[in-house]
Amino acid sequence: MSAGEKPRSGSPGGPSGASADIDAQRGRIDRLDARILKLLNARIAAAVRIGAIKRAQGLDVLDSGREAHVCRRLLDLNRGGLLPGRFLLRIYADLIAASRDVQRTSREIAADAPAARFALLGWPVGHSVSPAMHNAAFAASGYNGVYAAIPVREIRPAVAGLRALGFQGASVTIPHKQSVIECLDEVEQSARRINAVNTIVNVEGRLLGWNTDLSGAVAALTERIPLSGKTAAVLGAGGAARAVAYGVMAEGCRVAIFNRGRQRGAALAAELGSEFRPLSAFRAEEFDLLINTTPVGMAPAVDETPIPAGRLRPGLVVMDIVYNPPRTRLLQEAAAAGCGVIDGLSMFIRQGARQFELWTGLPAPVDIMRMAVEAELRAGA
Repeated sequence: MSAGEKPRSGSPGGPSGASADIDAQRGRIDRLDARILKLLNARIAAAVRIGAIKRAQGLDVLDSGREAHVCRRLLDLNRGGLLPGRFLLRIYADLIAASRDVQRTSREIAADAPAARFALLGWPVGHSVSPAMHNAAFAASGYNGVYAAIPVREIRPAVAGLRALGFQGASVTIPHKQSVIECLDEVEQSARRINAVNTIVNVEGRLLGWNTDLSGAVAALTERIPLSGKTAAVLGAGGAARAVAYGVMAEGCRVAIFNRGRQRGAALAAELGSEFRPLSAFRAEEFDLLINTTPVGMAPAVDETPIPAGRLRPGLVVMDIVYNPPRTRLLQEAAAAGCGVIDGLSMFIRQGARQFELWTGLPAPVDIMRMAVEAELRAGA
């Protein structure tokens, strides 16, 4: 066909050919949808039967371990497929919720209440994967809840809004972890001590503040290294630095605070009873642990690092609380230098699991939460 010549009507590349191809593919979709629907209903029927057998034998109907196994197996089977993992998890979270719903008794159905609402408050929050993590946890556990990220510049009116609208809880992130304290009715002891709150729980109208960064960080670290008698360099002077430093000190670790800004760094060190040094004074040979609590290296600024590669040493254990990307430049260079590395996902998921437990009173489906976060991060890579 010469330049400028239009395809003839009815030719494979022409309008009629394209229309016929679209119609053929739509017909294929209709047939597949009918088969999928039949299989979904068969799956639900099997779930109903399992629920009836378990009730007859006095067993718990809910089996979060089995549900996590299903999701993990499907992710493995889907490798190389066109369906992104995050959408696969969402589809099966809803399918599992539907299976659980039809397994319930009429008394349980009658006790239904409107969905409990939760939020992430911070600025910015557009890159957060907390909604994916918590909504997957709600679906996997059967808890009737919904979680959304809300960009908030001013924390006081935001918290007033949570109270007025009856939100059951919230996560609090940069830059509000300290300023939120004055908006709350009560603050748990360790959160008060470190002067930082990352979790709000609504208990019959009273807003209580907690800090789950502390327990999340300690759990992630102690999986890899005993903290008693060790020395740690903590980079940063914000709410996360307070939580991490307080947590590792409570485990018997000696801490030094490093920060670019002297005023904030020295103030935090004084509060903790530790020492302050400028970031330029970091010497790897003086420490067993290096913990980055700053946002340096977080997406989209993935080429940044708080410590140059030449200042690391083999044997140093390096933890970065940044979880997006999972392997920051700091961790990549630390691994290349012979350091042990701990990524931010471990702390992030553990602190999120503790939030879930505070809000719901249920055990957190940690495996499902991790799969949801990993799938969301892969999708955004």
